[in-house]
Amino acid sequence: MCRAAGVVGRSGAASPAHPRRRRFAMPLDGPAVAMLAYSGAGSFDYVTVNEVFGVDYSPRFGTWYRTRTCALTPGPVAFDATVTVHAPYGLDVAETADLVIVPGWTRETETPPGALLTTLRRAHRRGARIMSICTGAFVLGHAGLLDHRRATTHWSMAPLLASLFPAATVDPRALFVDDRGILTAAGMSAGVDLALHVVRGDFGADVAAALARRMVLAGYRGGGQAQFVDVPLAPDPGDPLPGLLDWVRQHLDQRWSLTSLGERVHMSPRTLARHFQRLTGMSPHQWLTRERVLAAQRLLETGDEPIDRIAARTGIGSAANLRQTFRREVGVSPRAYRTRFRSRAAKRPG
Repeated sequence: MCRAAGVVGRSGAASPAHPRRRRFAMPLDGPAVAMLAYSGAGSFDYVTVNEVFGVDYSPRFGTWYRTRTCALTPGPVAFDATVTVHAPYGLDVAETADLVIVPGWTRETETPPGALLTTLRRAHRRGARIMSICTGAFVLGHAGLLDHRRATTHWSMAPLLASLFPAATVDPRALFVDDRGILTAAGMSAGVDLALHVVRGDFGADVAAALARRMVLAGYRGGGQAQFVDVPLAPDPGDPLPGLLDWVRQHLDQRWSLTSLGERVHMSPRTLARHFQRLTGMSPHQWLTRERVLAAQRLLETGDEPIDRIAARTGIGSAANLRQTFRREVGVSPRAYRTRFRSRAAKRPG
C-alpha cells in the first residue's frame, strides 16, 4: 500500500520516501497548499491526494505546490487504528494557504472542533480554495461553506449531507463539483480527479495530462461524469471503440454524429451509445466536448492562433461557440486562459 510522506505506521517508524520523488528538498514558488490532519480522517483520502500535491514535480514542470500538513496541535495525528500522520504545522498554515484540503470526516453528524471550522471560514474569506474529499464535505457543511452552493460526496452519504445542510444543493451523481472556490469530491478516486482538475486550472491541460500518465491513471474525468459507471469486467481485445476514440482525437475538426461515428465501427447509433457509456462513462457528445475543450486548452497554452482558428481546428465551430463552451467547461474565457498560461508555458523546462 502506498503511503504519503509524513505517514507513519503503528510502530511509529516513518515510511521511506519514494526514491524517485523528492519531498520538497528545495524551495518552491507555486501555490501554497495546506492538508488538514485530524483524528478520524480518511487516511486513503489523504494519501491519494498527497500523491498530486505532496510530491515535488518541479524538476519536470518548473515549479510545483508548496504543501504542508497541519493540525489543531502539531505532532502525530491518528487517522485510525493503523495509520498516523505527522503534522509539523498548526492551523495558522491553513489560514495563509491558497488551497486547503479537507479529507474525509468519519463522524458526519458530529460538529468538528470550532478552531478547525474557524480556520476554514477565515481561509475562504481571504480567497483560498477549500477542497474536500468524500465525507470531508460534512466539515465544509458544518463550517457553513456549502450554503447556497452545489456540492457532492459519496453517493451513499449524499442524503445525509442534504438533510444536515438544506441550504446546499447536493448532487449525488457528480464525481466532483467546483462552485466558486468550494470544491467537493465524491470519493477517494474522485479526489484524484478533482486534484487533476485543480492542476489543470493552475498549470494547464498538458501538465495535468502528463501527471495523470505518470500516476498511471486513465486520464482526466470531468466533474459532470456520473459516479455510477458501468465498467465491463474485462476489455475485449476486439473492441473497435478504443481505436475509434484515438482516430477521432486526430480529426476533431470534422462534424461528428452518432450515425457517422457508428458507421466507422459498423454499429447502430443505439449500440454505439451503449458501448460508449460503458467504455468512457460518458455519452459520445460529452466525450467529444471534453476532447475538444482539452485540445483548445493546449492550443491556447502554447500558441498564438486566433480564437476563431482554434474553434475551427477543434470542431467547436465559431469563436462565439468556443467562448460559450470554454466558459461553461473551464470557468474563464479563452482569452483569459491564454493570458494566464502563456508565460508559464515559456518558463517550463524543455
